[in-house]
Amino acid sequence: MKLIYLMWGYPYEAAILQAFQESGVMVDTITLPKELIQKEKKNIETQSDKEQKEITEDIENSFREQIKTLGGELLFSINFFAWISDFCQKEAISYCSWILQLPNFDLYTAAVKNTCNSFFVCDSYLVEKLWQVGILKVFFLPDAVERTIKREIVPVEREACFIARCPKDILYMDGMSLYSKGYLDAFLHAQRVLYGASILEDGLLLRVQQEFMMCNPIPDNILPEMQKLFIADRYFAPVCTRIQQQIFLQNFSSIITIYSDGDFTDFDKEKRPFVEEEAKRQAIYSGKEFTLVLASHTLHNGIPRDTLEVIAAGGFPIAGFQRDYAYFFKKDETLVYFTNPAEFSQAVIRYGNSMEERERVKQAAYQALIKGHTYHHRITAMLEVWKSNRK
Repeated sequence: MKLIYLMWGYPYEAAILQAFQESGVMVDTITLPKELIQKEKKNIETQSDKEQKEITEDIENSFREQIKTLGGELLFSINFFAWISDFCQKEAISYCSWILQLPNFDLYTAAVKNTCNSFFVCDSYLVEKLWQVGILKVFFLPDAVERTIKREIVPVEREACFIARCPKDILYMDGMSLYSKGYLDAFLHAQRVLYGASILEDGLLLRVQQEFMMCNPIPDNILPEMQKLFIADRYFAPVCTRIQQQIFLQNFSSIITIYSDGDFTDFDKEKRPFVEEEAKRQAIYSGKEFTLVLASHTLHNGIPRDTLEVIAAGGFPIAGFQRDYAYFFKKDETLVYFTNPAEFSQAVIRYGNSMEERERVKQAAYQALIKGHTYHHRITAMLEVWKSNRK
């Protein structure tokens, strides 16, 4: 088959492209002009309707010119873009996306119902949600790491690091009633002991939802049946992520925090270093006794790439509970994960006091990764789905 791959700057797109090529797929690549991408990434609230329309038209024209000379069975991109879906719908082109960065709010818009679409999503909760909305061509495909993995032997320090994000506090509650404020406060407080983000959507009362929408911006193109999920992922998930991180930082102050993604306004880089390059992060992970991994609450289920990255580096992750861990790893055999701070403390004591136990799990986790969690494995699974659907 022949594939048109949209390159837009995703950090690991070269490895994914290589996996397609190694699997025998003929691939042509197209890119969007950088200046147009930068315009499109600007805060949508600062753009007038006319500016937004002009940007969309410029991007579509550039896109159309590039795709004219390419013949392929479908267009592929990492993450779902509503305007690309609408473009493919008009041009009668099949469009496939692999959603790896969350939240991907275009999934909550009317474009998700275009018949040209097929989706692979790294979050099984979102897969189920899209099925409920009536989108059937959506499949669960977790994140992965590169096939070529270099593991350097680094002296292990009796020290831990903590992968974290730095989300903004974006709740606007000034105009809400005391009842709703109290309800939402209790809602967020529940995240001190509950892991996973599905509670954020499931527990949102209709009365509070309607009041919240009056005080917070909800784009018009969000599907009505996806509004609660939008509110949960846009507003509550970042705050709950921050609350959870603060709890661990307060109770385990000796943990070094490595921020690998997020909003870094007013950020103290000396106290909490931001390590952007993967190679540098891997050197840190491989040299620590263990690495605490807490998934962002925008990843409801699924496997955080951070967990796989730590394993690939030869590190030892201790991870906050994700439902899908149980489908791919054996608890305390190929991955150590916990459901509350007490279990975390127990894991630190158990594996911190036994290098043999730690090494046993570390080696088993690494073998599990290279046998089933590289981009090559994911692309192979994707091709099998495409093949079966064409019969």
